[in-house]
Order: sequence, then C-alpha cells, then structure tokens
Amino acid sequence: MGAALLQFCHFDRASLLNWLGVRHVKHFEQTGHLGYLNKGIQLNREALLLRPVGHPHRVSSLNDLSVCLSYHFQYTGRPEDLDEPIQLDREALLLHPEGHPDHGFSLNNLSVDLLGRFEQTGHLEDLDESIQLNRKALLLRPVGHPSRGASLNNLSMGLSSRFQQTGRLEDLNESIQLNRDTLLLCPVGHPDRGSSLNNLGVGLGICFKHTGLEDLDESIQLNREALLLHPVGHRDRHSSLNNLSVGLHDRFGQTGHLEDLNESIQLARDALLLRPVGHPARGSSLNNLSVRVRIRCRQTGHEEDLTEFLSAVKEAAEDICSPVSDRLMAVQNWVLFTQPHHDLARSNLDAYITGLSLISLSLSMTPIISLQYQHLLSFIKLPEFVSDGASQAIQLGQLGLAVEMIEQGRGLLWSELRGLQAPMDRIQALDPSLVDELVQDPFGHNLSEKRRLLHAQSDIIKRIHKIPGFETFLGRKSFDELKSAAKHGPVIVINCSRYKSDVLVIEEHNLVWIPMVRGFYEEVKTLVQRLTEAKSYIKAAPKRYNHVLRETLQDLWDLVVSHVVAVLHKLHVPEKSRIFWCPTSILSTLPLHAAGPVSPGTKKFLPDLYISSYTPTLTALITAFNTTKSSSQVPHLLVAGQYDKSLRRTEEEIHEVLQYQKHMHTTSLEGPTATKEALEKALVDHEWLHIASHGTLVPGNPFSSYFSLAGGSRFTLLDIIRLNLPNATFAFLSACHTAEQSPDSIHDEVIHLAAAMQFCGFRSVVGTMWEMADVDGPEMAKDFYSYLFSDENLSRCNEVGAQARALSDAVRKMRERKGVTLERWVNFVHIGA
Repeated sequence: MGAALLQFCHFDRASLLNWLGVRHVKHFEQTGHLGYLNKGIQLNREALLLRPVGHPHRVSSLNDLSVCLSYHFQYTGRPEDLDEPIQLDREALLLHPEGHPDHGFSLNNLSVDLLGRFEQTGHLEDLDESIQLNRKALLLRPVGHPSRGASLNNLSMGLSSRFQQTGRLEDLNESIQLNRDTLLLCPVGHPDRGSSLNNLGVGLGICFKHTGLEDLDESIQLNREALLLHPVGHRDRHSSLNNLSVGLHDRFGQTGHLEDLNESIQLARDALLLRPVGHPARGSSLNNLSVRVRIRCRQTGHEEDLTEFLSAVKEAAEDICSPVSDRLMAVQNWVLFTQPHHDLARSNLDAYITGLSLISLSLSMTPIISLQYQHLLSFIKLPEFVSDGASQAIQLGQLGLAVEMIEQGRGLLWSELRGLQAPMDRIQALDPSLVDELVQDPFGHNLSEKRRLLHAQSDIIKRIHKIPGFETFLGRKSFDELKSAAKHGPVIVINCSRYKSDVLVIEEHNLVWIPMVRGFYEEVKTLVQRLTEAKSYIKAAPKRYNHVLRETLQDLWDLVVSHVVAVLHKLHVPEKSRIFWCPTSILSTLPLHAAGPVSPGTKKFLPDLYISSYTPTLTALITAFNTTKSSSQVPHLLVAGQYDKSLRRTEEEIHEVLQYQKHMHTTSLEGPTATKEALEKALVDHEWLHIASHGTLVPGNPFSSYFSLAGGSRFTLLDIIRLNLPNATFAFLSACHTAEQSPDSIHDEVIHLAAAMQFCGFRSVVGTMWEMADVDGPEMAKDFYSYLFSDENLSRCNEVGAQARALSDAVRKMRERKGVTLERWVNFVHIGA
C-alpha cells in the first residue's frame, strides 16, 4: 500500500512539475522574459528525472524540455545549447516509431533543432539529416492535415539553406515550390499569410540571380503585399520593410533605376526606426542602410550620403548589443569603401582597429578552441585583414601602431589562449567579483536586461584596465611593451599586404622601416604557389623540387632578405648573432632563414651571416625569454621514439641522443613503450623532449595534426595544447611537417605542431618545414647534441639561444657533407628563445 502511494505521489509530482514548466514557458512566450524560461527548464528537468526510461509519460517530458532548451538557444546562438535538445529529440523519436500517431511530431522537432545547429556551425550533415526528416514528416501530413503548412515551411527553409551552401538549383526550385504550396494554405484573411508571402518573396529574391528579373519583380510584389499585412505596430513589420528594401536594391543593381534605390534606402531607414538602440537586429539594419547609401554616394557623389554611410557603419561596428558577425560585417563594409580614398585613410585605419578589437573580444568569450578557429574562418571574409590594416598604419607614419596591430591580429588563437588564462587568474586573486561579473551570461535574460548586462560587461573591462598591469586586457599591447622581444636580437616583422608591403626591424630602442617594392605581395604569392606545388613531388622528383627550392631561396634574398641584411649591417648588428623572423600572411610559409646565395656564384647563404629563429608573435618570444631556466640547472630529457619499418633509423637516432645522458637526467620511451599516455605522463617531470616519429599534417583540420606513437595512438596538436608544462624548456621534433602549416589554414594563426609545443610551455623548439629524410635523424641528433654538450658550451646549454646555435652548427655540418641536397638542410628551423 505504501509503495503504491509513493508511486502515485511520484507520478503526481512529475505531472505537477510538467504542468508548471509548461505554464512558465507560456509566460515566456507572452513576455519574452527569460526568467520564466529558465524556471521552465528547471521544472522540466525535475519532471524528466521522475520519468525514467520505461515511464509512460517520459516522451512528454523529453519534448517539453527540448522545446525549452531550443528556445534558450534562440537567445544565446551557441551551438552547444542545441546539442542537448537534439539528444532529447532523438530519444523521443525512438519512443515514437513509425506508425505512432506522434511520429511526425517528433520528426519535425528533431529536424528543426538540427537546422538550427547547422545555421550556427555550418555542418552539412546536420542540414542533410534535417531535410531528410522533414521529407518524412511531410509524407505523414497530407493535404488537409493541420500541420502540413509547418512541414512545408520547414522543408523549404532547409532546402534554401542547402542551396546557399552548395549552389544546387534543384534545391532552390523545390524550396520555392514548397513556399507556393504553403501560400495556397494561407488565403486572404489567414493569420499566417503575411509570413508566407515573406518566405516566398525571399526565395524568389534569391532565385532571380539564376532565372531573371521576372522572379525579382514577383518577389517585390509579394513583399509589398506582405508589408500591407504588417501595418504600423505589427511585430513583423521591420522584417517586411527589410525584405522589400533588399528586393528593390537588387532590382536597382539590374536596371540602374535610381527610384528603386531611393525607395530601398527609405525602407531601410524605416526598418531601422523599428530596431532601436539595444535591438539585436539593429546592427543588421545599419549594415543594410550603409550598403545602400554607399552605392548612392558612388552614383551621385552626395556628401550627405557619405556622412550617413560613415555614421551607420561606425554605429553598427560599435553596437555592443548586436551579434559580433553583424558588427564585423559593418567593419568589412567600412574598410572596403574607405580603402581607395586617401582622404578617408584615418577612417579606414579606425575600421581596421575596430575590427581587430571585435575579433579579439569574440574569441576571448568563446570557450572551445575549435569553435574559435571556426569563428576566424567565418569572420575574416577580407583576405589579409591584419596585414592590410597594418599597412594603412605604416602609410600614415604610425609604425608603432602597425606593430601593435600585427601583434593583436596575428596568432589570435595562441594569444587568446596564452593571454586570457593568466590575467583572469591574476584578476581573480585581486578582485574575484570582477571575474564573476565579466563572465556573467548576458543572453540568459530578456532584451532590456541583456542590454544592461552587455553595457555592464563593457564597463567591467574598463574597470579592469584601471588595475596596474592590466591596461591592455582584451586589447592591444603597447609597442613599448612589445619591443622587449628584441632584447636578444632584432625582430624582423614583415608585413605582407595586397596594398603595400613593408618590413619593420625592431630593436630594443629603435624601429626601422624598410618599404618593399610595388608588386611584392603578388611575387610572394607566386613563390608560395610554386613551392607548394613542388612539395607534392619532393620524393618522386627530388631534383625538380630542389630546383624550385633553389629559385625560391634566391628570390627571397633578392625580394626582401638582402634589404634586411643591408639594414642590419647599417645598425651594426654583428654577424653570427641571432635574428628573429616574424613574417605575416602567406610569407609565413616560406624559408626566409635559408635565403641566398647572397651573391652570384657563391655558396654563401643567410645562415652564414646570422642565426635565424622564428616566432609566431612577439608576445610568444617575450614569454619564452622571461621563463627560460638558468644555465646551472641540469636538464631532464625525455626521449620518445616510434619504431616501425618505415622509420628504420629511429633506433639509431635515439642511441645517438642517449650518448649524452651523462650530461642529463634521461628517460627513454622506445618502441612499444612510447605510447601517448606514457608520453603525456612523463612530460610533466622533464624540461627537455626529443621525439622521433612520424609527423602528419591533416589538411582542413590543423588541430588533428599528430605524432604517431606506439599501438597506433596519436599525439595530436589538440592534445599538446591541453598540456600545461610550466617547467618545459626545449623540444626537438624529429619528424615530418612539425613546423609546416596546412595550405588551407589561416596563415597568420601559425597552427602547427611546433607552435603547439611552444604554447604548452617549451621555450625553444626545433621543427621541420616539410618531409624529413629518415637518414638525417641520427646525423642531426649527433651534431646537435655534440655541440650543445661540448666542453665549451656545456655550462651554457640552458641559456637563451643555446639550442638555436646548436641547430645552426648542426645544419652547417650537414651542408658540408657530400651529397646533401638543398631541401634537407633548409628543412630544419628553430622557433622561440
């Protein structure tokens, strides 16, 4: 009896919680206050816990909780907020199999959430599955079914999205036909007729680019009818105004009729009035208006249009309540219009500065590095954004600002990961309330509360800036701070821009500008393309590759390196001393360290003049200098080697390294013991690492590049950056591709295995720019460590520059050996301190 009563009480409590949850969601729908939605989510979670697997009403709780979480996603826009509702939808679908009366309902819910996640992540598999599910749902909702219109509309949206991704016209045509079918279900007087007119109008507006003006004219006519159904005061009026404005703007582009453009501008202004300060779509409206007045300004030259354009893009870019994507779109419009106009150079520079700040802020608030990388891919629509902005600063004579901008925009992922974690920890220690307030989620509230929190977040960052040592938190580091990167040798920053390329040579107390010739960018682009193509036959036709490489090294000397060396001589930088390269854009993939010959008929290259190192950013170099251990400490070396038939010389290489274990505390992981787990565990207790294995570059997914280890395990780039090795000092990466960027990656991010090693703690790294000859492993190890632990250098083996000098000496000996081809010695590079 007691058990039966308890079961009844549990059932009753679950039903009550479910009912209360639904009521809270209804209140949210009526008021827009997210407090109701958050409470609804909490209540529905509790109800679901009381309805375990097998409970007859579990599916009801699954659906209700999924709806709540989907609503929450619409306010946050974060893809991870849709992962849980999709999981709930899948379980509900299993409980509503084919033949169940609610099978179509569950198909529809899952398809809608998958479409929402696709719109955030761009993963086509989500979109394809959504379309497939919608097709099944539509078959279960024949003509006369009350939900047929919803299924028609959902399938139409999915097909339209896929067309925009793939360009498949059959998807677009089917989408428009579905919209026509939906409109037939919404005759004059139907409450959904306005939205159906809008949907069909938008579809035809896309279609006209492939069909002709007839579809665009029909689109405009439909949007005019929709606007009439959305009079002043209607919640969808701003959307109808915007859609009609877009159509008229497109028709002007086809016909040149100024009356269409004028009406489009007026409609865009009217839509903007309905999206006041704080409205999340205000930035989008400002962008639309700015594009139209920019076009009219070019047509008529009216000064008032230019003024309105600059005002609109600036407000859109600085509107903290708008999505960052809209704000960056404004920056791009701002940059494109002002770039060719010399009288707008200052405004153009302001646009670049604003854009860099937006990207940095966005990444700092994005928790997952893979999502940060996707942000960069989607945000930087303009190629060479950072370099072009720095070029503008240089042309205006602001050399220090140019360095600051390059630093802010280059290696963003490394800078954010390295730069945000430590300051946040220090701020927590000084004032924990500031961190709590800063990370408070502004999207968990209604519009007015969201606006208040976003403004508060901006104010908090300003308060943090007032704390000594945090003046540049989430912002640009000053040149006065950055120039300390040159305390062990000049840093050569090469800004490679489409507009004008320049070299900035940074010394501790000096900054020298070397302007590059016109056409520099195009010549570098040709060098990159030629060398990239040649890498594909490095094994099949090594002589051909060496010929291309030789030409590339000569061109690099003539184009840029010779000019740099001439300035270094004028600055009395002694030969055989260290220099640090920090190239930008596509130039970061080329072997500047080996440029030459320095004069016709000689075998003298840059390594005969200076010892070169690379750094992804100035901050990375400063960090490496500031954390290098004292020379008195005996290093702990971890040696890891993968043995297989394709790496026949690995065992010999490991043996060469271990010849010097009398100078170090040494641990070796060889053959079957060299697993990923063993390596990660051992790294914590060792300052030095020598790894000999296969290195693999993964095109399209740089975070999956990896070292092959025992048992088929992979030590990926993502695994590396998750490590925290505060005592790490030096890593020798004796593997292929360890300092090579994937051709399709963002060059200024410098994402490769060697850079990841530097990020996780290693101050000094030796890596390779392409495939490594197996025979070079033992010889390079022997020459490198024999120099490092010679009687002359042993006491300095931990000093700044020791490993760079050791590599320089080992490469010199390799060059002197008979039969060593160019690509073998050029392959090795040093990164860091």
